[in-house]
Amino acid sequence: MIALIIGLSSTSWAQSDVSGVVTDNQNVPIPGVNVIVKGTSTGSATDFDGNYKIKAKSGDVLVFSYLGYETLELTYNGNSKFDVKLTEDAAQLDEVVVIGYGSVKKSDLTGSVAQISSKQIDQANKVDAISALQGQTAGVVIQRTDNKPGGGSFNIRIRGASTINSNNANGFTPGQNPLFIVDGIFVDDISFLNPADISSMNILKDASATAVYGSRGSNGVVLIETKRGKSGKLQVDYSNYIGFKQAYHLPSVFNASGYLQLIKDAAVGGVFASPTGNLSYRASDVNLSDYLDAEELQNVADGVDTDWIDLMLNNGFQTNHTISLSGGNDVTTFSTGMAYTKDEGTARGEDYTRYNIRGSLKSDLTKWLNISVSNYITTAIQNQGSFEGFRSAYRLKPIGRPYNADGSLRFFPTSKETQITNPLFEAENEIREDKFLQYIGDIALQITPLEGLTVTTKFSPNIKYNRFGEYRALYSKSVSGNPANRRAQVNNSNYFSYSWDNIFNYKYEKGIHALDVTGVVSRFLERKEGYYNQVRNFSTDEFTFYNLDAGLDIREVSSDFSKQTLESYTGRINYTLMDKYLFTFTGRYDGASILSDKNKWAFFPSAAFAWKIMDEDFMQDQQTFSNAKLRLSYGQTGNNGQGGGLVPLASQSLLDNNAVNLGDNSVSTAYVSGLANPDLTWEKTTEINVGIDFGFLNNKINGSIDYYNRKNTDIIFFTPLSAVSGYDGTFSNVGESSNKGIEIGINTVNVDNENFRWTTNFNFASNKNTLDKLYQNDEIIFNVGGTNLIHKVGEPIGAVYDYEFAGIWQLDEAAEAATFGQRPGQVRVTDVDESGDITSADRKVIGQVTPKWTGGFTNTMNYKNFDFSFLLNISQGNMYRSNFHSNYAWGWQEQPNRTFNGYDVDYWTPENPTNEWYQPGNPGEYGSAAHYKDVSFVKVGYMTLGYKFPSSILDKLKAKSLRIYATVQNPFVITKFDGWDPENAGRDQWGAAFMSRTIMTGINLSF
Repeated sequence: MIALIIGLSSTSWAQSDVSGVVTDNQNVPIPGVNVIVKGTSTGSATDFDGNYKIKAKSGDVLVFSYLGYETLELTYNGNSKFDVKLTEDAAQLDEVVVIGYGSVKKSDLTGSVAQISSKQIDQANKVDAISALQGQTAGVVIQRTDNKPGGGSFNIRIRGASTINSNNANGFTPGQNPLFIVDGIFVDDISFLNPADISSMNILKDASATAVYGSRGSNGVVLIETKRGKSGKLQVDYSNYIGFKQAYHLPSVFNASGYLQLIKDAAVGGVFASPTGNLSYRASDVNLSDYLDAEELQNVADGVDTDWIDLMLNNGFQTNHTISLSGGNDVTTFSTGMAYTKDEGTARGEDYTRYNIRGSLKSDLTKWLNISVSNYITTAIQNQGSFEGFRSAYRLKPIGRPYNADGSLRFFPTSKETQITNPLFEAENEIREDKFLQYIGDIALQITPLEGLTVTTKFSPNIKYNRFGEYRALYSKSVSGNPANRRAQVNNSNYFSYSWDNIFNYKYEKGIHALDVTGVVSRFLERKEGYYNQVRNFSTDEFTFYNLDAGLDIREVSSDFSKQTLESYTGRINYTLMDKYLFTFTGRYDGASILSDKNKWAFFPSAAFAWKIMDEDFMQDQQTFSNAKLRLSYGQTGNNGQGGGLVPLASQSLLDNNAVNLGDNSVSTAYVSGLANPDLTWEKTTEINVGIDFGFLNNKINGSIDYYNRKNTDIIFFTPLSAVSGYDGTFSNVGESSNKGIEIGINTVNVDNENFRWTTNFNFASNKNTLDKLYQNDEIIFNVGGTNLIHKVGEPIGAVYDYEFAGIWQLDEAAEAATFGQRPGQVRVTDVDESGDITSADRKVIGQVTPKWTGGFTNTMNYKNFDFSFLLNISQGNMYRSNFHSNYAWGWQEQPNRTFNGYDVDYWTPENPTNEWYQPGNPGEYGSAAHYKDVSFVKVGYMTLGYKFPSSILDKLKAKSLRIYATVQNPFVITKFDGWDPENAGRDQWGAAFMSRTIMTGINLSF
């Protein structure tokens, strides 16, 4: 097919070379302008200096087009030199924005929609597509929760948290991720995508914009379009980068001398902790031989000082290669590409390999019939490495030895150590391999039975096969040399879903009226099945998880299956009056199989209005504004509870199995695990949005401001019941919440002259989340990963709820501390009710897990052929109980001779009366209050320096464009948080990974 298209696009007779320069109104050359001979596939594009060359004959019409400029058609007069000047559109208002089941010009938007271009995605140069979104647009908070290569785990919140995720596997956390749609296909995440394959991301934020997706869009919608073919001659694009990752922002642990001092100070703390302890006891009174055995004392004498963290670290290799071909003519266009990505972690045994293949074809078979097909295939392997090595390196004593005298690895670093093993064994002895193959595709048939009317039927499947294999060998920490504990586990899952959309669209224009009517009949089916096997007690490590039958101890054999469907009927009317008064009306009727019988269906309406103030007569003579548009919208969307933890059949009464003892026998039993709720109904979100788009100084300053007020009612939540009831709990509609906020996006052209151009993009968003009602309870208190949270009326959903840290009790406060049952060196908390006693009533809301405000700041500078850009990602005002501090700044176990190493924190001693951290071995009853940390941060997302080769070199290479660049990703982080990574401070350290920076170089080449 490609060969045929290339043949059809061959140049014709009597043609000559035409060249020229394309400039803007200020005579500045414009790179990347598409130049096409109208009615043919002959095409070219301008280089960095605005030069183009194309073959044409006298009388041909040349079409010049570029995003943000008016398309220009000129008849070629036969001259070899043909210079062209393009006129800039006002604020790029003719840019097409995808809005769901269609697209509109940016100038005709009535809802709140943010667009991320392929240029912005390419600039970010990330392995995963979600990371490329961080800091790019207002109102979208993206929190990475897994730093392992290929982890792809994020919390994504658009305009705050409206609902509550009550899925027990994920914890009771506020909010849920938005709906992702890739080329019209619903997907749960987009980590399988190669970012270089994406042409644009459109984020639908307000209820008017998302209403077309009804219940699927209640938490926002991210529409992703992959790259498609364009008419013109065959274009070949190749890009690659290669670089190395290194861990950074690593908290330091004690070296050998610091560790020995820690033992002494912790021994003093143990004395201080006793109600009758001697407060005059000091570190100088401690005898190390009471806590170290003979071998450890000898190691100290020999100067052993092992940096276990450094031994675990390595520089991870990272690379990506992407090649694509595209082209076509006025009838048929095509695009195809493939990519290879390799990403290694900063700890041994961690890596991610991904292969992507894509292809699309669109053809006008007749004037009234069009067909399009697209396919996207991803296969990937993620080696997660050991979940133990990371934390073992932080816990091990620096006075232990990693190697035996003969150079072999030593399993336990000291003869006294019986729990924490040498982490250097972990990379080879603990295997976690996740492998998947995913296919998404669509085939669409579009007919035009009469002028203005199109009918499209589109079938879009999503298929994913996943295999997770885990093996813990003899010398892993969890097995610790006991063959009976060798463990193999294999989990297989099959996922299949499809969307079948039938879309009817009618467009009509006459005089001052324009009408665009869309109707959609849609059906969605999702089917999941999984199989789980775990076997232990292997005689050898040779099989890993590929021979489960070799294990003698079968621990788990299970499977599961679920299916759900969603049927929808949607209508949308876009009406334009005089090309300046815009109206949008949308209604969607959704039915969900997941809900109870009498509440399966619900209707979700919306309406929006926009006024192009700039087009009014009274704005024509003024010089201040170059763009002004007012937007107003109101709408309602729904949530069927799936994102909140509701799964198929969960609204019913279900049986679970257990066992009881009858006499001397264990008897299998069945019990009702949850209560049915026949009244469970849709969770609904109602939103008002007011926005203004503006431009000044001929759009050198342009942007938008939005204010929204979102109300969520009938929140679906799993309500646990008391154990004495005999039931686990039930899903019910428990309350109401609201989100109010402001979003600001500003783009500026700071300098624009012949040699230098400097542009800035700034975005800011502030959101106030409040739980307004709880139908049955005043408050719900729970714990997630060690962080105490509360759902309480008047506070944010899932607010941080605990005792407030008020410093450390000092020696001269011993008498006062005693009245609270405390001792000097222990954590002091606030006596909120001033009762003179600390009780549970003194707990209070001390923070929130979602940021109070976020922002992004991007600068791009071009000097001649050089370009430089950087991005700041800002998150402020949130808090977590730091899992790092609770595990690695303790420094002392209940048994003095079991002292782990710990974070080199500024802890309290009689000689160092700080208020930062409690005395080792003496945290007191409220020591955990010191673990709550502000996790605000400013991260530099990337810094990039590039160079585009001039046309003189490109002509010799016969290339269209060539750019080389160097990038540093995540070079700096500014934060008060002194743990590993402020983005995932609350994450369990088991299986966690370090924050890393990547230094890379790359190339972009087009022919």
